[in-house]
Amino acid sequence: MKLKQYIFDYLRKKMPERSARFPHLDQPLKIIILYESDVLERNDNIKTIRQELLRRQMDVTMWGFVEKKEINTLILPQSRILGLSDYNLLGKPREDVIKDLQAEHYDLLIDLTTRPLLPLRYLALYTDADFKVGMNLGEGIHDMLLSLPNFTPEQGEEAAIEASWLFNQIMEYLTTIKSND
Repeated sequence: MKLKQYIFDYLRKKMPERSARFPHLDQPLKIIILYESDVLERNDNIKTIRQELLRRQMDVTMWGFVEKKEINTLILPQSRILGLSDYNLLGKPREDVIKDLQAEHYDLLIDLTTRPLLPLRYLALYTDADFKVGMNLGEGIHDMLLSLPNFTPEQGEEAAIEASWLFNQIMEYLTTIKSND
């Protein structure tokens, strides 16, 4: 096992237990979306997803990650893209990044990550959200996991899943499931 993954697993196990609270999509929610940014940082599909949630009267924040040192996108209150320089040598986000992430409380975290990228796993781990949903990548961070037939995280980019398709699946499940809360 790699050292970075070992440290992540250790920190994940030390996190306090959370009690999940299922979101009711018929009321306005504060949502954070985690995603892997494209290299050009344009992310048209993520912007489309954001627009759809805004039409539903949701308050949406987006945090992305791209595997490069220099980020060209401005840091805005509703959108931020992190790069390699935002993480230390062990793969953990810098303290100022964690502080910024934890400054807000969210009703729902939608993780559109389709492969086990450690920088985004840390963001999912440290986000203060009542309910976390994403793909089953095997680490137990989320409250609701989507498992797709014929897909394993090890396949990575060869079996890339479109973020908009994953978002639609997540929203379909969240809409269909009724909570007793």
